[in-house]
Amino acid sequence: MSIDPRNVSRRTFCTASAGLLTAGTLAFGFNRMAQAADEDADTMITQIAKFKLNMEKEDEGVQLLADMCVAVEENEPDVLVYICHRSAKKPEEIVFFEVYKNAEALKAHGKTPHLGKLRTSFGKLFLPPLSVTRLDRIGGFAR
Repeated sequence: MSIDPRNVSRRTFCTASAGLLTAGTLAFGFNRMAQAADEDADTMITQIAKFKLNMEKEDEGVQLLADMCVAVEENEPDVLVYICHRSAKKPEEIVFFEVYKNAEALKAHGKTPHLGKLRTSFGKLFLPPLSVTRLDRIGGFAR
């Protein structure tokens, strides 16, 4: 899927970047997480990744992020949630919310061609620092 970032709202970008085009498919992504067995919750890995978009290359960077989200959804079934966001107040700030079934899923994600493409484009399209924060689950749910 390809979107023209100049002609979409932030909400459309976030939806499309996650590959979630309808309410039904939106629910599907979160339902995979919700359907994980309780014992699997201890092995799931949740993290947030943050970095900045090079605003001089905004269109190219946004397109790469959108394409990457689609590639993850289509090729990595053990990635339970993978959503890219932009800050509403500071559009250069990019935040990913990610949930992996287990450590193997996270490791496999790190070896994919689409993540490799992001890595090789990082200095041109995105700006350091890259911050990844691992989260420990306290509670909650997904609908």
